[in-house]
Amino acid sequence: MTDHQLQAVRERLPEYVETVTTKSRAGFWVCPLCGSGTGPNKSGAFRIQGEKWRCFACGRGGDVLDLIGEVERIPDFRDRARRAVELFGDGGGLVASGNPGRPVRQEPRPEHEPVFIPDEVMRRSFDHYDRNNFALWLVRVFGEEKALELALTYGLGTSKHWPGAAVFWQIDEAGRVRRGKVMLYNSETGRRVKEPGNMVAGVHWLLGMADRKPEPCLFGLHIAASSSKPVAVVESEKSAVIGAGVRPEAVWMATGGKGTLNRKMLEPLQGRRIILFPDLGAFDDWTEKTAGWPGVTVSDVLERRASAEDRAAGLDVADYLLRENFESTKS
Repeated sequence: MTDHQLQAVRERLPEYVETVTTKSRAGFWVCPLCGSGTGPNKSGAFRIQGEKWRCFACGRGGDVLDLIGEVERIPDFRDRARRAVELFGDGGGLVASGNPGRPVRQEPRPEHEPVFIPDEVMRRSFDHYDRNNFALWLVRVFGEEKALELALTYGLGTSKHWPGAAVFWQIDEAGRVRRGKVMLYNSETGRRVKEPGNMVAGVHWLLGMADRKPEPCLFGLHIAASSSKPVAVVESEKSAVIGAGVRPEAVWMATGGKGTLNRKMLEPLQGRRIILFPDLGAFDDWTEKTAGWPGVTVSDVLERRASAEDRAAGLDVADYLLRENFESTKS
């Protein structure tokens, strides 16, 4: 491949991205490698700038040849270049065989049978809470005994992927481990670490099974069977754990994000009283989405009580619960 051909190929990065991934509901590219769609400050994780791409979730980046190598598992540069010629032709345009110059999409990849995460993989993570930043922060908030109780109730794990990282497992009503989300928190502030990138990774991706994830379920769903309490549903896993510690009169669960809430997620809770507590800015979206869902109400408590300063700071349910708990202990 000549320098001219290489430059022509690199300029076709956006076209190749369109063939291997899609955009999230928020309009951001989903990383074809780790599956993340949200990056720092709730912006896109997978970004294209000129001839370069980068994912702020998994930390990978490069040019179109690097992406071809990652997506199609081609380690050698010369093999990547040959593959680029097959895809783009000599002129650098993404082409179909026998019809040069016509942009095409790749055929959809065959669907694989979803794979649940082995129970032993999850159980091996139930250790080393002294190295788990989120667990250490829980101790600062609730004390060691209560923090351990919450960690065991929700099946909080510890990951080696990043030093100090936690694993939040999605365990369904049948006890199957559907997914795991590795996240890094600050042990002193309880805030997510988002530099140098959004430190979130899926366990299926880490195990080399990114395309074999089962449908997601609510974080904390496995707790429902042992309790008849009303169900409180929030966006983040952190908020669910904090809710359980501060307001134990409900069973707290999390969708894992604003855009992931869907009716199928709530089907295992049929017949239960379900109260949704969206973060600031998500009330209208969740209210519209859940209109007509039986047994489901959407709380506007944050929208009613949040000050201008709260909105500017991006107050979430966990912040509100912790504030209320702190004020109640002073009175």
